[in-house]
Amino acid sequence: MCRTIPRLLPVVVLLVSLESTLRATFDLTGDMLAEPAASAITISRESLETRSSAPVATLASPGRSFRLRVDSGPGLFTLEAGDQRPSFVAADGDTITVKLGPDGKSLNVTGGRDHELFVAYEIFRTQSFARLVTPARAAVAAAQGSAAPEEVERLTQREVDAYNAHRRELNDFTLTQLRGSAALYAASLRWDGDYRLDELATAVREYAAKFPAAEIGRRMVERVERFKATALGATPPALAGPAPDGATVTLASLRGRYVLVDFWASWCGPCRVENRNYANLYARYHSAGFEILAVSVDQNGPAWKAAIAKDNATWRHISDLKGWSTPLAAAYNVTALPASFLLDREGRIVARDLRGKALADRLESLLGTAKK
Repeated sequence: MCRTIPRLLPVVVLLVSLESTLRATFDLTGDMLAEPAASAITISRESLETRSSAPVATLASPGRSFRLRVDSGPGLFTLEAGDQRPSFVAADGDTITVKLGPDGKSLNVTGGRDHELFVAYEIFRTQSFARLVTPARAAVAAAQGSAAPEEVERLTQREVDAYNAHRRELNDFTLTQLRGSAALYAASLRWDGDYRLDELATAVREYAAKFPAAEIGRRMVERVERFKATALGATPPALAGPAPDGATVTLASLRGRYVLVDFWASWCGPCRVENRNYANLYARYHSAGFEILAVSVDQNGPAWKAAIAKDNATWRHISDLKGWSTPLAAAYNVTALPASFLLDREGRIVARDLRGKALADRLESLLGTAKK
């Protein structure tokens, strides 16, 4: 459905969702120091579940000053003007202000409390990653090709531990700073479901109860439920997808074996390192009842198949080639690679994100000493 704002303002085309008759709104205002280089400004709602965006409003010929009412409900949005794509969070009744610098290109977005909390979260996230993950990742990269395999493995595990510590810090920030805010949704992409999940679930329920018409409340409730579905001891969601030869492979068909459900991609360096380890473990334990179901988030079919061949990854593979938009990763709340889930013969999760020696030791404890 389209409607046009009266000519008191620049021409505006609004794309309005019919999902709910109870819609929240926010205002977008422009204060330009120079004539915009872009011919139009588009506001898109971001979906963290599908890693995609959908336009909700377009402002043609914005000029130096404008005001636009966006009817879309609270959430995470992107403003697109030329090659600029700043993100912002908006809630009901907010006023989001866009300022264009004198160069005609740089955009600055400011807003209400929810957006300010989102900005604070992004600053904290960037600093936490740089402090914890970047040094560990650089050490792994420097060791590749020069250090002993055992040292590379040790450094790789240190990187995994650093990333987990980073995500726990984001959970802490969420719970101390973002409760009651639409910024909760933006932060939910990187939550660690193994840390303070009950408190996150409470914060989500509080938000959903306070804003029952907000779609992001429902989305966050669903995310928490997916965390519970992939907890240790749980039977995870069903998986099915096309193999490289086009045949359909299902997780259910592997019941009765220990199965490592591994999320990876051809472009993911750490994933490719793990593939070398998996090749050794697969040769040792496959006949004893071990299987791997590799779920790729690739978009390029030839690159996916070439990586499988190069890594001698002879186990089971599936991919819908939708990249991060795949529902296969979303069903398991996978937002970073590599990610893995070890299932027992009954299909229950017994471990997650085991790497290198830790995975080898667990398989030996489950399947005994296998052939070398």
